[in-house]
Amino acid sequence: MKTLGIIGGLGPLATAYFYRRVVELTPAESDQEHIETWIRSCPSIPDRTAFLLGRSEEDPRPKMVEAGRSLVEAGAEVLAIPCVTAHAFHKDLEEGIGHPILHAIGELGKTLKARGIRTVGVMATDGARASHVYESMLQEYGVSCIWPDEAGQARVMHMIYQDVKAGRIISEGDFTEVGNALLQAGAEAVVLGCTELSQATVTMDLNEDYIDIIDVLAASCVKACMA
Repeated sequence: MKTLGIIGGLGPLATAYFYRRVVELTPAESDQEHIETWIRSCPSIPDRTAFLLGRSEEDPRPKMVEAGRSLVEAGAEVLAIPCVTAHAFHKDLEEGIGHPILHAIGELGKTLKARGIRTVGVMATDGARASHVYESMLQEYGVSCIWPDEAGQARVMHMIYQDVKAGRIISEGDFTEVGNALLQAGAEAVVLGCTELSQATVTMDLNEDYIDIIDVLAASCVKACMA
C-alpha cells in the first residue's frame, strides 16, 4: 500500500474533512488496513484566488512546493491537494516538487464521463473561474461548464469565505438558490467545486444532482494508494 501525502490548510476545515472522507472511503476492517498518511497543513499559504485575480502579489506556489517536497521526503508516494483553486498551478507545483500530483478536476472528468454527463454546473471560487482550470481540463472529457450569474457567483464566494472559512454554517438558502439556477440553466449535475462547499454535504440532505469534488478526489487517492 502506498503512502498518501496531503498538501493542506487551504483551508483547514476542508483538509480535515478531506482526510475524514479518505478514511471513510477506505475498505478497511482494522486500523492497520488504513492508508499511511502524511498531512502538511499550511494555512499561512497565501490566498490563491487573490493572487490569480491580481489582488495580491503574494505567490502561494513557493510554500506549496515546500510543503510538497517535505511530504515526499517523509515518504509520501501519492500527493493530493484538497484545494481546487490551487490546481490552477498544478503543472508548476508538479515541476517544483518533482513528483506527480493527483488532479482533482481530471478525476472529476472521469466521474462525469462514466455517468454520461456532458454539461456540469460549477460552484467554485472566482480564482478557479478566472483561471479556466475547470474548462481546460473537462473539455478533454467532452464536458462543458455552466457558471452562476454575477449575483449567484457572489453568493458562492460569500459561502466560501464568509461562511465556511469564517467557521460558520453554509447558508442553505443561498446554496439552494444557486444550485437550482444552474440546473434550470441546463446543467445535468452541479459540482461542489470548492472544497469548502463540501460542508454542504454535512449540513444538508443533497440528492444525486450534486457531486462533491472532495469525494471524487478522496476516492481517487484511496484507489491510487491501494493499487
